[in-house]
Amino acid sequence: MVSAKLLELENSIQNFSSEEKLWLLEKIVQQIRGISQEPHSIPTAVEPQNNPTPQPIWEILQEIGATVPESEWEKVPNDWSKNFDLYQGSLE
Repeated sequence: MVSAKLLELENSIQNFSSEEKLWLLEKIVQQIRGISQEPHSIPTAVEPQNNPTPQPIWEILQEIGATVPESEWEKVPNDWSKNFDLYQGSLE
């Protein structure tokens, strides 16, 4: 179950600029990396692993994509891959 604090944070993040969202994401990743370096921690996809058969990048991207709400995916243009140059400047 998601806490009320997390839901409040999620709502406030919607008002952030892309730059602010990226800054926050980097801070979260830094904290996770710090935690994951403690003994007996669970490795994360962000942390490189010495795995003889690494997980394919497309599987990692699927896992990340699954965490994005459907409402956000609906904002992505259907022709984005074909017209990347056109949309590239509008992502700010």
